[in-house]
Amino acid sequence: MEKDLGSLVDLIPQTIKNLFNPHKTYLVGGAVRDFLLQKDFFDFDFIVPKEDFNLLSTKLSNLKYIVLNREIFPLYRVFFDRFTFDFTYYVDLETDIQKRDFTINAIYLNLGNLEIISHPKSFYDLKDGILRVCSINSIRDDPVRFMRAFRFLSQFHLEIEENTKNILKDSKDLYFNVKKERARFELLKFLKGDIDDIKNALIQVFADFDFSFLCRIHFSELLPDLRRNLNKDSTYLDILKAYFLGQEYPQFRFGLTEKELEYIEYIDEKIIPNFESLFEAFYRKKDKVEFLLLNIVANFEEEILPKYIEILRLWKKTKVRFSEVERFASENNLSIDRAYKEVLRGELFKIYEDICHS
Repeated sequence: MEKDLGSLVDLIPQTIKNLFNPHKTYLVGGAVRDFLLQKDFFDFDFIVPKEDFNLLSTKLSNLKYIVLNREIFPLYRVFFDRFTFDFTYYVDLETDIQKRDFTINAIYLNLGNLEIISHPKSFYDLKDGILRVCSINSIRDDPVRFMRAFRFLSQFHLEIEENTKNILKDSKDLYFNVKKERARFELLKFLKGDIDDIKNALIQVFADFDFSFLCRIHFSELLPDLRRNLNKDSTYLDILKAYFLGQEYPQFRFGLTEKELEYIEYIDEKIIPNFESLFEAFYRKKDKVEFLLLNIVANFEEEILPKYIEILRLWKKTKVRFSEVERFASENNLSIDRAYKEVLRGELFKIYEDICHS
């Protein structure tokens, strides 16, 4: 497992190396972990002495960067080439190790002499696929790690250490103290995982978690409309997962935007699998059919789902001619809006009947 890490250092651009004294700087966290696991990565985390950290702002003047957590524990995030490079400071390594989230992320590589320092359990846990907190206060110190734990369990197919499992259970309500922006970032990364991996992660901690909806997610994964983006970083499928997971534990919806929560709330609206109920729902949301699609997938009986998805697909493509609407309005003394609705109703009813009786 302790493979040659020199080639990892070679991946760091010289422009970034010029920012620090290599003999006092350590690479730690995801880059080291993923390199050892032979996985792709795009983020580097460095820790430097505080006196060097205080000089970084002047050295970064010609680079693109942002400052995060300015008031609490400042971090410089530098964007260079296709990677991000994070810089924080340390006082002593033993203290820093105890403040890390999980042992698999507590492997430190000195960039000068390539010396490796780690939590005593780091390499054992990385080799055996174990998720273990670095200290009993790991989650309490930064509750966003609650969600991160499930992401790691899912992403890396890990098994949770017993004490860590109990800490997660006891700390779940602390997660609501996390800033929503951070919570959302971590939640979406978790939701983008394979649903079977998500299940295996959750039942390790919450053994009674109800996954009776699993087939609905598998069905939804086949629907291109649900794989589309709702926001630039979330899909309709993500929202459906959050809907089901959040029914038992609202932590798995915490951090979603108002727009995303609006879709979740609509899933609970009562729609009956008959023409009138479906048509009225479709007419209200004809410009946002994904609302209706999510509701159908979440609530209709599984055996009728394919028919109703096909009905909705054909309804979306249906257009009515304005000349026909005008004629209908004139013949029946109706407003254009009312006439449009009635003409559309007739066209959609024919599709509904054809599909339901095929």
